[in-house]
Amino acid sequence: MRILSISFPLPNVAIDNYNPLTAPSYADYDALIIDPAGIDRAVRDVVEEGKEMEAFDGRPVLNVPGSATVAGIADQLRRRGEETRRLLEAGGLVVVLARPDAMQPGVVGFEGCDRYHWLPAPGGLSWGPPFLRAGEGRTVRIADEHHPFTGLLREYRKEVSWRAWFDDRQAEFRRHGHVVAVGGSGLPIAAEFAVLGGRVVFVPVMAESFGTVRTQLAQAFVDACRQLAGKGFEQEAPYWVRSVAVPGLEQVEAELEEAEAAAAEATSRLTAVRERHDALARYRDVLWRDGAAFREAVGEALRLLGFAVVSEPGEPLAVRSEETTAFVELECATGQVVEWPYIRLQRRIEAEVLAGRPAPNGLVVANGFREQDPDQRKDEFSEALVRACENYRYGLLPGRELFELVKRALGGADEATLLGLRRRMLARAGLLSAETLLSADEQAPETGPIF
Repeated sequence: MRILSISFPLPNVAIDNYNPLTAPSYADYDALIIDPAGIDRAVRDVVEEGKEMEAFDGRPVLNVPGSATVAGIADQLRRRGEETRRLLEAGGLVVVLARPDAMQPGVVGFEGCDRYHWLPAPGGLSWGPPFLRAGEGRTVRIADEHHPFTGLLREYRKEVSWRAWFDDRQAEFRRHGHVVAVGGSGLPIAAEFAVLGGRVVFVPVMAESFGTVRTQLAQAFVDACRQLAGKGFEQEAPYWVRSVAVPGLEQVEAELEEAEAAAAEATSRLTAVRERHDALARYRDVLWRDGAAFREAVGEALRLLGFAVVSEPGEPLAVRSEETTAFVELECATGQVVEWPYIRLQRRIEAEVLAGRPAPNGLVVANGFREQDPDQRKDEFSEALVRACENYRYGLLPGRELFELVKRALGGADEATLLGLRRRMLARAGLLSAETLLSADEQAPETGPIF
């Protein structure tokens, strides 16, 4: 188990120690132990004391906007939120030394920086008032005798000096929080939360100890983290153990190797079949998805029809067939699709003409009432959108019609059929249907977009 400790030094071979400005990615570890006050200290060291720090990739850390040669404090701190989210989504563990939330002013480009900006919280809960409140005390009473951190809190009770407590009168805390330990008056000072796919455990602040005590404390943290994560404590067997004969073990080991080989083969086949399944199932996304997922699905569908996607990832979609280029605008709505995709498409094409380049063709792929069954959708597009596409000679292709074309291509349509389909798709204007696009009857080609 790989553990990263931030601003809370713990000497142990299983733990890497850094501060939030110099650490590698949190998501590269199985567990994270962090003192939120370390954010304050690290920022003050750079901003007020002028201390030199170096990011994990070797760039100097400065209180300026980040660049290829400088790691900005704001960039270093902001990225920790996504890294922690990834760690928790993978089933990881975050152990927090509970402190009250506090703002950290002075960070260029990150005015809202606080101690818990990086830590996701369960729905309806936050790591500040009224849920997490400031307080001071040294008394610790165990509330859950079976929790993995109970032994650590009991053994190092004298090291505890708690600085924050959870308000158990708040409904959201009672819904999401599991109390591990309380202060003398029953205030929850240690608690566990299920967040995303992982766990977040708040424990009281520990004193700055040194020497043997600190080493033992570090091992206690490692043991508790491993136990909470379900990791075993088995040590590696000595070299001579495998040479000790056990009647019947050799035959079982041979069976085990055979079973493992069969399992590996089955896993490999499962992976291959799953990839094929997901690739085909993704075409359904053209019927209902929105945003980036819809863009990706439409791009894959057009590739299947033989178009070359010539736009870069993240840019508005553009495709090419033979020598003809077309700009593609996408739109999905839970209601009727109105004129916005036509307006965006017109502006893109006009920009090409003003730049002295040939005007590309235009195509709008859209879904109105995207959450409804495609067979029950009526009046998906506003009359103004349909008329604008007709007048400006842009194709308007509903997602359900694109899906019908995909089904035809997957059913074994030959290249001649697909070539004719692409030519008609780029030449015809107004509302398009799979039936007319697959028809061999050619219409007179349009002369191209007008403005």
